[in-house]
Amino acid sequence: MDKQFGKIMRKMVITRMTSSSFSLWEPPIDLYESDTDLIVFMEAAGIDAQQIKVVVESRMLTIKGERKCPVNDINTVHQLEIEYGRFERQLVLPRRIDTSRVISECRHGFLKVCMPLLKTQNTVEIVVK
Repeated sequence: MDKQFGKIMRKMVITRMTSSSFSLWEPPIDLYESDTDLIVFMEAAGIDAQQIKVVVESRMLTIKGERKCPVNDINTVHQLEIEYGRFERQLVLPRRIDTSRVISECRHGFLKVCMPLLKTQNTVEIVVK
């Protein structure tokens, strides 16, 4: 029984390391606001920048991609803490942004997305005719 249970657990762990359309993981994200921008930092260690897609629509930010396992031909996993496979994060933005000026870069294991705030007047005087 213990042998069979161990075999099932090993298969589950190895499956977790491969891409699947059913299993998504979520990398941690920090969101900051300056006087001029919303800035997102996402942990992206081991993720190839070409594997990351950033989409900004209105007040929604979507980041998706894949981190591939760096080891092939695995028979046994003794410890597995790093998430692999496809990931996706969606974040509702607290302010409106200028989507035409969003920039992103991936450096030192972090993805940085800089989104300029949309400058709008809070008060508009309407002329009555």
